[in-house]
Amino acid sequence: MPLNVLKEIFGFDSFRPGQEAVIRAVLEGRDTLAVMPTGGGKSLCYQIPALMQQSLTVIVSPLISLMKDQVDSLLQSSVADAAALHSGLSPEERWEVERKVRTGEIRMLYVAPERLRSLEFVLSLRRAGVGLFVVDEAHCISEWGHDFRPDYLFLPRAVRDLGSPPVLALTATATPRVRQDIRRSLGMRDPHVEVTSFNRPNLTYRVMPAEKKEKLARILDVIRSSPPPGIVYATTRKECDELAAELRSSGVDAAAYHAGMGAARRTEVQERFMTDEVGVVVATIAFGMGVDKPNVRFVIHAAVPGSLPAYIQESGRAGRDGEAAECVVLYRGADVGRRKRLVTLNSSGEDEVSSFFRGLVGVERDGRVNAPFGSLAALGGVEPDAAGIVLGSLEHSGLVSRGYDVWSEVEVRRLDEEPGDLREEVAAVHAALPGAGTVGLPELSRKVGLRPAVVQGAIYRMMVDGIAEVVPRGALVDVRLKATSLDGESRRDIASRLKGRAKAAYAQIRDVESYANLSACRREHLLRHFGDTEEVAPCSGCDFCLGEVHQAPSPAATPAAISTNGTNPGVDAVLFERLRNWRGEKAREQKVPAYVVLHNSHLEEISARMPRTIQELGSIKGVGLRRAARYGDELLALVNGEEVEATPPPEPIEASGANGYRSHLEAAAALIQAGRGADAVPELARALQLGGQEAREEIDELLGKG
Repeated sequence: MPLNVLKEIFGFDSFRPGQEAVIRAVLEGRDTLAVMPTGGGKSLCYQIPALMQQSLTVIVSPLISLMKDQVDSLLQSSVADAAALHSGLSPEERWEVERKVRTGEIRMLYVAPERLRSLEFVLSLRRAGVGLFVVDEAHCISEWGHDFRPDYLFLPRAVRDLGSPPVLALTATATPRVRQDIRRSLGMRDPHVEVTSFNRPNLTYRVMPAEKKEKLARILDVIRSSPPPGIVYATTRKECDELAAELRSSGVDAAAYHAGMGAARRTEVQERFMTDEVGVVVATIAFGMGVDKPNVRFVIHAAVPGSLPAYIQESGRAGRDGEAAECVVLYRGADVGRRKRLVTLNSSGEDEVSSFFRGLVGVERDGRVNAPFGSLAALGGVEPDAAGIVLGSLEHSGLVSRGYDVWSEVEVRRLDEEPGDLREEVAAVHAALPGAGTVGLPELSRKVGLRPAVVQGAIYRMMVDGIAEVVPRGALVDVRLKATSLDGESRRDIASRLKGRAKAAYAQIRDVESYANLSACRREHLLRHFGDTEEVAPCSGCDFCLGEVHQAPSPAATPAAISTNGTNPGVDAVLFERLRNWRGEKAREQKVPAYVVLHNSHLEEISARMPRTIQELGSIKGVGLRRAARYGDELLALVNGEEVEATPPPEPIEASGANGYRSHLEAAAALIQAGRGADAVPELARALQLGGQEAREEIDELLGKG
């Protein structure tokens, strides 16, 4: 039952609105579109079905932080067969994950959308048997959405080549038009559509007029009324650094976060924010995507957001714990004007389309173009997103055909002598490969006289058969040109699509401008934008309905005037600190962020409730029985005031093999201790299946104790 999984693994007693309906539709094998607000629990809509089915679930997400945090969190709950594939992994790490997919050791796989442009990868997924295909941030497939990503347009092709498994599309920001576009673009078949209310009653929406020199004072006003943790979104990297420095000078524990910082520094800032060691992060909008921090007390936009869908998503990172939180936009007309100018400057017309196509023709070889996708934009002097639209439009017009991507180069580490039964093209590629070293795939293709895609397929066959040890690197588009010139009608049609997208972006900025200048309920305005007809005005949760009149900015606060301590007053502070120190040791042992082990909210609840049994510990919201079974002895000892001896780092959790049964055994032990022996039977059976005689001995010992 879904509710049992929800309680035992994720530690929640009941579903949020819409979750159970989505899960049941997915378990029935229906295509499903779920539109839920940020913080509405979308991830459980696929994690629970994935844990209830034996087939592979593939989750497509553009957010590396979401992939990593969710996989780490699942491992903490003894869910061993989850993994992620993204650009942050080395080629060797990616190949190891793909090997586990082929051998059936992975049941829940997070992937970036560009990975599905690899034919070999898609075929390996198909052989593994995909039972559910999840598209997270599904609005990215719509050209009319606020965050369009061209790689999403290829997902329907991948789904078809995977054997057309059921599709679950998830988004927090889709207007009715974008929802329809998602259904059409993904080719969803009579989908179950679940749209929950966008209304977040605990959030208060405000717009504060503020010239550039007034922004700091306005931000400090918000921090005084709603103490951190909180997020301040800025437009540029320079603005992030300057605002963070000014806040620190005013006594606020603040840190900057943007793409200009090193990866290690960004990770450190994010982890310290997640564990309440830093109160305020001043960031570009990438920060917070896919990160679940429940106690964010305010989200301030230091400049107007790019669209209302973007604003709903970004402001929705506040108040996920259900407690009151502030969502504030600092507004000045110059910021809106700057966004409008950027849209106008970035729009492309017929000249850019013609230049782009000429660039393709100029680099073709034997009727094909093999080049990194990022370089295609430079061919016509267009933005990367526009390059994706132009290429897609050329394909729609029948002028080009884009297939799966091919590798850029391969590093050969081992090459066995040629067996006698290789197919002709495989034998030819085998003979041309160096015994060791790196070679470009296009170069190898020319050498053997075969298309790059055919050469790649031959190398992949050798890798799977163990004939060669090869590490692929990089990716090139594989485009076949069907014409050598661009006719006027096609040029005008493609240019019209680009202009249409620029007009849509301009209209989105106008929507933000209208929101900022409202003389009516802001909450109801946001709901209507997303087709939500709920009557809320007067809402008592926006500046208009509260009848507020903005006063002149207060003087900058002194350090003592601002608190960054969001700790619940019912918490035993001494125990909380002991738990934090214990968590830090666990995080260092496992080389994961501290919040992955347990959130601060979990530690606060433990410190307040003082659980005495593993069952009581597992009943704490968000902990769950599996995590309670894993850490219960140590946590209960800390609650009882006992010292916890240092333990060696735990053995890596394996999805199968000699120790693959242990996660199931731990789950069974937790159920038995909770007085639910009947529910433990499936876990014991799975442990016995995976662990054989070794598992049987431990099961006998467990049942003997029971």
